[in-house]
Amino acid sequence: MRHLLLPILLTVSLQAYIYNDSLLLIYAKIVPRIMLLDHTNDDTARGKRLCILYEGSDRFVAEKLKAMILQNLPASMRHSFQAKTVPYSQSPECSDATALMLLDARPRKIARAIEMAGRRRMLTFSYSNTLLREGAVISLSVGKEIHPIVNVMAVKRSALKLDPILFQIAKIYDGSDIK
Repeated sequence: MRHLLLPILLTVSLQAYIYNDSLLLIYAKIVPRIMLLDHTNDDTARGKRLCILYEGSDRFVAEKLKAMILQNLPASMRHSFQAKTVPYSQSPECSDATALMLLDARPRKIARAIEMAGRRRMLTFSYSNTLLREGAVISLSVGKEIHPIVNVMAVKRSALKLDPILFQIAKIYDGSDIK
């Protein structure tokens, strides 16, 4: 019985540890501001629309992130910003979004979401820096300072039009290394 309980407890504790509330708050504050620097699909009438994709077990995390984002929006964005949470299995519901926030999921689901985002020229944010290798456009480097990490290959592949100021403050991922 003990041998069965230990792996279950470790899995549950690791699953709960993956998402850090402080890091979620950092993403909640930074993602909408970076979205303002995306000029790919400038449609001021419809505003910026973020779709947070999650795997079934991360629904609570996605809802928490959405609430944090909406609570911390700059006043100038309150009327022109929308956020919704959608399971990866229903990712076509995000086709009207201007950006996707990718929470951790199986590689196949992430690949499909990134492919859809590329076809629709959507900005993609990743909670995990490892998803930059898969084609996510932006992640964050959090240490003493916080810097966006921009995947320049994904930007070119998706033909995104990002404000040059983003490249001045960001670290650059070139497909193999963060510089």
